[in-house]
Amino acid sequence: MKFAALASIAALACAQDNSIAIVGGTETKVGAHRYLAGLKSSATSTSSCGGSLIAPNVILTAAHCTGSGLTTVVVGSHFLSGSSDGELAKVTKEIRHPKYVASTNANDVAILLLDRSITTIAPVAVSFETVPAGVRTIVRGWGTTSSGGAQSQVLKEVAVDSWDNAKATAALSPYAVDNTMLAAGGLVGEDSCQGDSGGPLTIETNNNATVHLVGVVSWGLGCAQLNKPGVYGRLSSARAFIEPYLANSSPTATPAPTTTKAGTPAPTTTTAGTPAPTTTKRTTKRPTTKKPTTTRRPKFANDGFGDGEETN
Repeated sequence: MKFAALASIAALACAQDNSIAIVGGTETKVGAHRYLAGLKSSATSTSSCGGSLIAPNVILTAAHCTGSGLTTVVVGSHFLSGSSDGELAKVTKEIRHPKYVASTNANDVAILLLDRSITTIAPVAVSFETVPAGVRTIVRGWGTTSSGGAQSQVLKEVAVDSWDNAKATAALSPYAVDNTMLAAGGLVGEDSCQGDSGGPLTIETNNNATVHLVGVVSWGLGCAQLNKPGVYGRLSSARAFIEPYLANSSPTATPAPTTTKAGTPAPTTTTAGTPAPTTTKRTTKRPTTKKPTTTRRPKFANDGFGDGEETN
């Protein structure tokens, strides 16, 4: 289960599908990851994108999930629809990363400010540590369980190993995985997919008791294809944008482990000048060969921090 509907790779500008889902995963334990949020058009609709509670009134999601009328957030629910087991809030402001590029999905992260603080659910710890290749990560969401299929009715998860950016770029050619992105997965039957976009990519230690958020579902080429990893917004590259919103969160940013698994290649960065991938968004749906389209062109304004783009 990848990026609900945009969870694989923001690969083709014309083939982008920003709603990704989890493919080949399992249902998560009810109540184990309540920081996860579903972005909806109304309280009674299904989740179209995912997100993570990183402060009492702050959701971190993918920039490609903004500007599409997802004005309601349900935090802590296990289900695709409804809100009875979660906390309901309204989005008062959407703030995209100031350097987000829709055509390549570079800097595909955004902040959502809520109309109230969520006090019954602890925010997830955000890590700004660089994730090297060969690290086991976990992606969760309600995305489709196959490319173009139906969304999962319950929250699902799948483990995916991180890739070296240069190797990911080669695998996803002609689309580039730049230093604002993190690739993971690439095994048949295991990936994020349409509808998972904006959802969390985490590193978990101490028998999964310690959770660090390191990425958000961004884009991919199809779902769960061999040697075609999904692509995520890399939080370590967006620290300056995200950190101001963590001021009131507890716990605050915590570094994630950087050890690699034996035998895995050391992480590298993509070379300058490599074209960034044009991908489909996965937060709400898994990327496809078609570039994602939006219902309206958002207007931008200063967000108050002087470091982002606000959609109205």
